[in-house]
Amino acid sequence: MNKRQREKIEKLLLKERERLLEHLAEFDERFAEIDQDGEISHYPLHMADEGTETMEQEKEFLLASQDGRQLYAVDEALRKLYKRPEEFGKCERCGGEIGFERLEIVPAARYCVACKRHMEENGEGADENEAA
Repeated sequence: MNKRQREKIEKLLLKERERLLEHLAEFDERFAEIDQDGEISHYPLHMADEGTETMEQEKEFLLASQDGRQLYAVDEALRKLYKRPEEFGKCERCGGEIGFERLEIVPAARYCVACKRHMEENGEGADENEAA
């Protein structure tokens, strides 16, 4: 990977990091409004409404935790790019090149397409921090 390609991937990683941080900040703002007793408002809700609200909150927490894991992966990729640029873009499983095209799509990718496919097909090391 040449310097220009690394700079492009760095910009993609920084943009993704900013997006994730904004999303997590929105999550924090939404749930800061909830009273200590868990109520969003002081108006009584029907039991079905409370169940729906609880389910929506659980869904939001799940999405926020996924964003947190993605943010960790992005930060790890940036750390490697800055501290060990010669290792960036190399598959952590086989040591081969990940490929610029793949990094354009998944800038925090840790594995080449072949290794990632093999891992998914064989249920090996389910890596939550890498989506594709």
